Order: sequence, then C-alpha cells, then structure tokens
Amino acid sequence: MRWALLAASVAAAAITASPSVWAQEIKPETAAEQGGVTAAVLRVTSPPNAAADRNYETPEAALLQADIDYLVREGRRAVARNDEEALWYVSAFADDLASGRYAEARNVLRNAPGGLNGPFGDMLEPFLIAAEGNVDAAVERVDAGQDGLPAPLPEVARALLFESANRLPEAAAVYALMVERLDTTPPGEGEPQTREEFDRVLNAARVTHSVYRAALAHHRLGRIEDARRYYNIVLGFAPRAVDVRANLARLDAGQQPFEQPLNAVGAAGRWMLFLSEFQTQTEALRTMIAQADPALGYTSTTGAALLQIGVLLANDSDDWRLYAAQQTLDAGGVEGAQRIIDQVPASSPFAADAEIVRASIEIKRGNDDAAAAAAERALAIAGDRWSIIASVGDVYRRIGHPDRAIPAFDRALAMTQDAKDRADVLGWRASAHQFAGNLSAATADMRAAYEADQSVDTRLLYVSILMYDPAAWRDGVEMARSLFAEQPDSVMRLNALGYALIQRPEGLEEGYRLLWRGFNNGQTDYAVIDSLGWAYYLYGHFEQARALIERANALSANDPNAEILDHLGDVYWRLNRRDEARATWRQALEARPDAIRRRSVEQKLQRGLTTPAPRQRPLPQVSLPEGPAQRDEL
Repeated sequence: MRWALLAASVAAAAITASPSVWAQEIKPETAAEQGGVTAAVLRVTSPPNAAADRNYETPEAALLQADIDYLVREGRRAVARNDEEALWYVSAFADDLASGRYAEARNVLRNAPGGLNGPFGDMLEPFLIAAEGNVDAAVERVDAGQDGLPAPLPEVARALLFESANRLPEAAAVYALMVERLDTTPPGEGEPQTREEFDRVLNAARVTHSVYRAALAHHRLGRIEDARRYYNIVLGFAPRAVDVRANLARLDAGQQPFEQPLNAVGAAGRWMLFLSEFQTQTEALRTMIAQADPALGYTSTTGAALLQIGVLLANDSDDWRLYAAQQTLDAGGVEGAQRIIDQVPASSPFAADAEIVRASIEIKRGNDDAAAAAAERALAIAGDRWSIIASVGDVYRRIGHPDRAIPAFDRALAMTQDAKDRADVLGWRASAHQFAGNLSAATADMRAAYEADQSVDTRLLYVSILMYDPAAWRDGVEMARSLFAEQPDSVMRLNALGYALIQRPEGLEEGYRLLWRGFNNGQTDYAVIDSLGWAYYLYGHFEQARALIERANALSANDPNAEILDHLGDVYWRLNRRDEARATWRQALEARPDAIRRRSVEQKLQRGLTTPAPRQRPLPQVSLPEGPAQRDEL
C-alpha cells in the first residue's frame, strides 16, 4: 500500500471537470444502466423531488447543494469513461459499499488510476475487504505500507477495521499504542513560533478525533480508568466538547457510549472523515505556502466531498455533521447546509448546537424571525451549557436585538466558574454592547474580561473594543503594543496595533509604518490590507486606497465585511464615483454593521460625505520594497 502516493494523489486531485462535461444531459435511465438507484443513505441530503436530468456546472456546485445522489450518478458515468478525477471514484465506491454491491465496489477501484494497487485501492480497499467479512486481510492491506499519511492515520485505519468487526480488544490495543506515540500536548495560545508548536496546531484536530476513538473503544470494554484518561486528553484540546462530557457521565453511570458500535459501512464513513480533514488541511497549507489568494467556496472540493459522504455513511457523526453544515454555509451553500443540519436528530447531544447553525442559516437568508426562533429552541434545550446560551446571545446581537442579547449573556455569565470562560462571556457581551453603540459598557466588560484572563485572545479582543472608545483608546493602544512586543512578526498583532493607532491623528504615522510591515508579511490577509488602505485614505491618497480596499473586499467576499464596504464607499465618493459609493454603502448596511456605523452609513446615503476630504500629504518613508501605488496587480 503506497500511502505516499495516496497523499500526493488526493492532494493534487482538485476537481476540474470541464463545464462541457458537467453540462451533459443525464437521462433518467442512466442510473439504472450503470449500477441502479443510489443507496438511500446517500440520497438523504439531496434536493427533494429533484429532476432526474438536473445538472451543475462544477462538482462544487453540487456539493453546495449537498447533492450526493447527483455526484454518485455522475461519478458512475465518469468511471465508465475512465475519468482521472478522485471524487468520482470515491462517490461511486461509497454507493456500492453502502448498497452491499461489493464486486461492483472492487471494479470501481480496479478502474481507478493505478488500479487496485494504486492510491484509491490503498485508501479504500481495506474497508471493502472488511465489509466482505475478512478483517484480518483488511488489516494486512493497511500494513502493506504506511509511508505517506501522517500519524496517527494508519493506526486509525487499523483500529476502525477492528471496531467494524466488534473486535474491541484488538482495536483498543492499536489505539493504546497510537496514543503512546502521539504528542497529546494541546497547542498553546497565540501563533506558533517553532516547528513543534506549528505541528501541534496542524495535528490538533487529528489527535482529538483519534484519541476520542480510543476512549470509545476502552469505554465499550469497561476499562473505566483508561477511557476516562483518554476522554480527559480530548477535553484538554476541546474543553467544551459536549460528546465527551455526555460519555463521561455515561461512564460514571456504568452505561455504554451514546454512539452506536461501528459496522463496516460506518467505519468506512469514519475513515473518510479523517481523510477529509487531512485533505482540506493539505490544500489550505498549499495555498498558504504559495501565498495564493483564498478562493471563494470550499477550501478543498475533494475534502468537502469526503466530509459529506463520510457523515452519511457514519450516520451518528453529528459533530462532523455540524462542521459540514457550517463549512457549506460559509462556502455559500445555504440550502445544502440546511439539508445537512436537518440530519441531526433531536435526541443528539449536539441538538442545541444544530439550532445555532440553523440560526446562522436563517441570518444568511435574511430571515431574522426564523433565526430568533432557532435561538429560542437552542435556549430551551441548552440545559447547563453556558456556551450555547452565550451563542444564543450572539445570534440576537447579529440580528440587531441587544435587548435580548445582553440578558442571555448575563445568564451565561452566572453559570461560568472558570476564569477563561468568564472572560469569553464578558468579551461576547462587550461585543454586544459595542454593536448597540454603548462603548462605555463595552469597555467596562473588556476591562473585567482582562482582569479574569490575560490570554492572547482576550487581549486581542480588548484592543478591538477599546480602540473605538475615545475615552479608552490609549489603553487599547498600550495593550496592542504589549501584544506586538511579544511577537513582532505576527501579521495579526501588527494589524491590531497599526489599525488601533490610525484611529487617532496622533497615531497615523506610526500606524502607517506598522501596517506597511504587516502588509508585506500578509498580502492575502484582508484585514491588514483594508487597514493599510484606510491609512492611505487618511493621508489623502485615494487611488492607492481604492486599490487596496477593493482587494480587501474581494478577499472577504465569502463573508462581506461592513467596515471594509463602508471604507470603500468613502473612497469611491472622494474619487467622485458617487453611484458606486452609494451602492457600496448599501452593501455595507446589508452586511449588518454596528449601531454607530449604521447611523453613519445611513447619513451618507442621504447626504453623501459632508466632512472635508483628508488633505493629501506626503507618505512616511518606509524601509520596505515599493509600495502599493506602484503595484499594478492591486
């Protein structure tokens, strides 16, 4: 088994089927001719009553609709024509496996690039062999090679195979050895500074889910202390993990985990979930290393496909289902996200979390009443989960109801004991006060949050709240200076200090120099690009400001930012592009700005900019390469 080839193949398999291929008509009889109706489990998120001849321009478009049924049907046609794309073979294989058509599943792998001994066979055949009833041969298939995928994925594959056959002692033994070899130290706060710290950040999700599987296996065997130890390792990475806490309670009560034991299909689904995380991370890193602009949509189309198929095969993987729905919503797939989240049952420990995601979906649709109703449902079943109650408060903030948000945060705050938890709730409440235009209350909450917890996250939020309060601006700048002194090469900290400084005339020159430095370290970071653009605006260099802020707006297109749009509208007005300015300000209002910005933008729409334009002044000299004014690509 060549794991290295698998890693390279999957990472390179960005789905690029041409629109002409996708636009081919799929006749109603095609599915029957090429393997029968898609397995019911893979149809549940597809659009109801969809036409048999529906088509999409790209695979991503189908995934945004969560239309796995369509991907299976198109995948069979792609396999028949020996297409090279990874997604088709995964889709067709999953359908055959779920339907019990094992010979057909093996033929899919045989026809894949490299055949049965190629990367797709290496990745998927062990789970087919297990489904056929020969787990020992399946494990041997994994053992044939493990030189590419990062730890602990090969061990996870072996243990999942044993779990699928209810051979829990063997699964537990594999997991125990796996945990011994893992670095189970959670990532530290702040950005990583060393290779070891960076590896911990990269591996955090993988370690968390792997150790959770170890806890489940030991839990099922009644090995209480081992199970508790593994659950607690997971809590070190995810302190608010509701599934871990639910299972710890069941462990104490002598009950089995709430998840169902794995069968062969469920094990294959869980394996695809692990692969989806690896694939998505691989493509994200490749984009980061290449300093390429983030693309709209999914970070990885293949990763999204593995994720959506995986949660359908592993039906009780509601934590991953939440992630799949949120990922699809963030990529622009509102309807697909809805169908994914609707698969979380009311009995799931994640039912309240699902209501919060539903609220986000309704906010994206512009249906505030429906968002509030989802928030109320979450509140009704939140129990003692203060994080859900705080999330309800944030939903109310986002739909412009601070009168309902603040009481929710008050209730959450009364339930917290840990200092970091209290700081988090105080920070959320500060944001709600700021959103409502009550800057003094926002500042008071952030000062209290900092007294409770001095973590990097708390201090960064402290800066972002206090920089807008004229009475607290200097304190915000001082906090930003301390963050910057700790890590001078951090783009995030450079931007925090630079943007805080340019809020006042006396900080403009220093802020400009810092933002230049931040820009040169993070030319795909829309926050620092907008900040530098706004500094150009304040110096009266409107054309250079336009180039930068337009770029920042394009980079944030997945989640339009009211502040960036407001800045861009001001720039257009100064350039005498009045219609574009008004159109952009209207977009800023649609992006739900805070109360102070909303009033300002509404006044601009009525009267235009009535304040004098910043006078053009020479820009400060910086000891960096040529500036944005000379960069044609901006």
